[in-house]
Order: sequence, then structure tokens, then C-alpha cells
Amino acid sequence: MKHYFKPDYYVRNFENIDIQRLKKAGIRLLLCDIDNTLVAYNDPDSNERVKKFLKKVEHSGLDVALVSNASPKRAKRFAKDLDVEHVFYLSFKPTPRNIKKAMRYYHVAPKQTALLGDQLLTDMLGASLAGCYKILTAPIIEKDKFDTRINRFFENFIYRHYSKKHIFKKGEFDD
Repeated sequence: MKHYFKPDYYVRNFENIDIQRLKKAGIRLLLCDIDNTLVAYNDPDSNERVKKFLKKVEHSGLDVALVSNASPKRAKRFAKDLDVEHVFYLSFKPTPRNIKKAMRYYHVAPKQTALLGDQLLTDMLGASLAGCYKILTAPIIEKDKFDTRINRFFENFIYRHYSKKHIFKKGEFDD
């Protein structure tokens, strides 16, 4: 049985990602969510920690792009500030449309692509539907937008189900 919401890699925060682990898994493209993955959803700007991490990923030889449900204005501002060449905004995750669009742009297969995000119902499911490697991070902050709070409510049922079945437990990170 396929576990659509279960991450392949679960980290406390983006800075803890072992890039060599990704490379050994054959990953060539890292797609990053923005809100509550790289920065708080209500933070208008990126920060040096995010810039340093993305440069580290790029220097390792991986391509990086942003795939976000954010508005064009917010997503483009972050891409420009972070010096990320491509941003795929209004992604409507979990639909895999923009994830697949990013893979086509970078000429990589799903098994060569990882998606980093903080939500089971949008990021992990979207990556599963696209056939990608799934990296889940704990949210940057616990406070969420209204629509995300609804997702988190339903995520708790999934976390409890996985925990009860000894498949995956919230807060038991791989890093």
C-alpha cells in the first residue's frame, strides 16, 4: 500500500537536510515550498539562513526552484530575493501540475526530484501524486493562515493513524 502522506525524509528544519543523502538517492532537483517551510507564512522577507542553505544546495550540484501556493507577488519577490531562477506560484498543491512543470523545465524524472514542504495534505500528497521524493519539515512557526489551520486539523488524523500503525510518528525526525 502506498503511503501518500508519509515523507521519505523528515527533518526538524530545512537546514538539517543532508544534501549528500539526497545525492545518493539520485536527486538532481530540490523543489521548495516557501510559507512555513523556508520562512514563516507572515514574514514578508527571506533571511540569511535561507539564502545560505539554498546556496549550499546549489553549490552541491543540485538545481533549486520554488513551488508554492503563494500569490505571484509574494512568490516572485522571494525568488528574486533568494536569487532562485525559477518559481512556480499558485501551484494549488496537492495538484501536481506545477511540480511536473518544474520537472519538465529542468529535464528531470520524478525519481530525481525532491519536494520540501511542511504540510502533509498539500506538499507530501502533491509530491506523491507527482512521483517525487518527499521531504517533510516541521513548520517554521506554529501559527498558520486560516486555510492551513483547516489542513492541520485533518493532518492530525493522518499523524494519529500512522503513529498507531507504527508507520511514522510526528516529531520523530530523521536528522
